[in-house]
Amino acid sequence: MQFIFQIVYLIVTVAPVLILLSLAGKKYVEMVNVLDKKEFGMRDLFPIGFQAMDMSGYKYGNNIDRKLRRQIRELYNPDYTEFYLRVYWAGGVTFIFVGFLLSGVLNFFMGTLGLVLGIAFGAFTAYSLFNGLNEKIEQRHMKILIDMPDFTNKILILSGAGMTLRAAIIKISDEMSLDTPLYRTLTACVDKMKNGETDEAAFEIMSVQCNTPQMRRFVSVVLQNMKRGGSDVITALRDIGMEQWAERKATAMRISAEADTKLLFPMMLMLFSVMIVTITPAILSMNI
Repeated sequence: MQFIFQIVYLIVTVAPVLILLSLAGKKYVEMVNVLDKKEFGMRDLFPIGFQAMDMSGYKYGNNIDRKLRRQIRELYNPDYTEFYLRVYWAGGVTFIFVGFLLSGVLNFFMGTLGLVLGIAFGAFTAYSLFNGLNEKIEQRHMKILIDMPDFTNKILILSGAGMTLRAAIIKISDEMSLDTPLYRTLTACVDKMKNGETDEAAFEIMSVQCNTPQMRRFVSVVLQNMKRGGSDVITALRDIGMEQWAERKATAMRISAEADTKLLFPMMLMLFSVMIVTITPAILSMNI
């Protein structure tokens, strides 16, 4: 009886995957090929998820989707927000189907334990895909926080030398080639300014893709100066710069504390190993 259940369950888990792959055909090849293989390691299976989501008629309009859109705009080109929203949902659904498929195969060889392991694998990988967005954004915010004080300081120096804020920002973008989130976003912002976009539209990229309180305040001050002018902007930027240096120092101390905590467990293992190496010969000699 159990053998029959295993066969039936295997068929039930394999059949949907094969059907979805057959229906997908080559419809999603171009969408899959543009994805980074390092970032989306199982991208070749994503047609399963794309086909399932299209067949479901999902509208991508609930609160979860709105949150995902905000996160995706920070990490990717805002023009491709809807594309990456579909990619993440397709990836999550793909992992669920792969988990069920794996549960069918493992159940055949390992019984109930294999079934549970397969389902757990699918659920964990799907969760990890979406949770990875939060981790990427946290790392991005930390890098932006580290770069912001130097960036603001450069603007203050150039502004003090007589340049307008707009000219100072363009000069920094042209001369700095750092491959960090802040400067990549700055380059995209300046490119739009040079191509005729309004300052408000261009700096919208900065506030969206560098969505930190420090950047939002900075953009607000810069746009206010570009609209109305005035000498108060230098004082405001100087105050912002001082706050950013304090936050950068606090962030560095937090990172240092986290590093110490991560090193604690390996150090304990090393101490335990040394104790074993030291004590074992003494115990063996006593037994002799």
